[in-house]
Amino acid sequence: MILQTLFIRQTNLKKIINCRLFSYYMKRPDPCSSLCSKHNTYILHSSNRSVASDSSVTFPSWFMALSNSTPVAYAQQFIISFHEFTGTPWWATIMLSAVALRLVITLPLTVFQHYNNSKLENLSIEFQPTVVEIQKEVVKAVKLNRWPENKAKRVYNKAVKKYWNELIVNENCHPAKSSIVVWVQLPLWICMSVATRNLTLMLPPSEDAVIRFYELTEGGILWFTNLTAIDSTMCLPIIMCLSNLLIIEVQTQSRNKEPTRNQKIIANVFRGLTIIMMPLSCFLPSGVSLYWTASSIYGLSQNLFLLSPHVRKCFGIPKTPYNNEYPYKYILDKTKSKLRIS
Repeated sequence: MILQTLFIRQTNLKKIINCRLFSYYMKRPDPCSSLCSKHNTYILHSSNRSVASDSSVTFPSWFMALSNSTPVAYAQQFIISFHEFTGTPWWATIMLSAVALRLVITLPLTVFQHYNNSKLENLSIEFQPTVVEIQKEVVKAVKLNRWPENKAKRVYNKAVKKYWNELIVNENCHPAKSSIVVWVQLPLWICMSVATRNLTLMLPPSEDAVIRFYELTEGGILWFTNLTAIDSTMCLPIIMCLSNLLIIEVQTQSRNKEPTRNQKIIANVFRGLTIIMMPLSCFLPSGVSLYWTASSIYGLSQNLFLLSPHVRKCFGIPKTPYNNEYPYKYILDKTKSKLRIS
């Protein structure tokens, strides 16, 4: 049912593109219209009636609101300016602009995330002896004051939480700081995706938009030469899906520490979202799928890059007992063991 709905939307999308293209030029005065015969004039009017009938297909209001938003406009202008400045073909523009933004914006934030997480891991190790001492003090208080079990738990949890909060404040490594990557990368990814989609839909309508649309129809490479059409081979969605799954596996397999229950749940949720995204991307223009694929491949490369002990040392990321001296070999051996490959 979902695939059928997406197919209908893709069909309507082609109609809208044709309607926008025809209606744009129909509105422009034709200097040779006075020389046209009655037969040609009738054809023009017939075409206008056809466009009017097809133009009843519209985008959802939420999509138009997002498409016309200021952040998307800035993202779209960035892609256009990048294309004009570098002079690269559109397929290279989409890929290089994605990598450039990730390098300039998300790489420093990801380094900071690793730095903050490493400090938290070292603090949690140092915190364990203190937890044991607090537990002993609570046990003594229970025997002396005959506290009920509920009160003992409440006092213990309050003391542990208070001491932990003091530690993270003194070390300036609050766990919320590690989530800054998500709050920046997700809106950036959405804006760039919608901006790329705008280019393939001639939005907002203008003469330049039509010119760029024609450039995009021939601006691809390899099997996706038309960036405004869907990838009929489904290679881009598959590559994107595999890259995202590899990112999740690299993050989970690179640790020599057993993941917590919450970490397992989060990993499974992201695996599910990745699989859901693949059929959705099959019905998007190749330009959008290309952006998603380029962003995913860069994300995988960045995760592998930041595993290197030498790179982590250069960025000043503290070493923790959970880091491996040979991370790539460790991931390979762990994967072989999981797949039972000798």
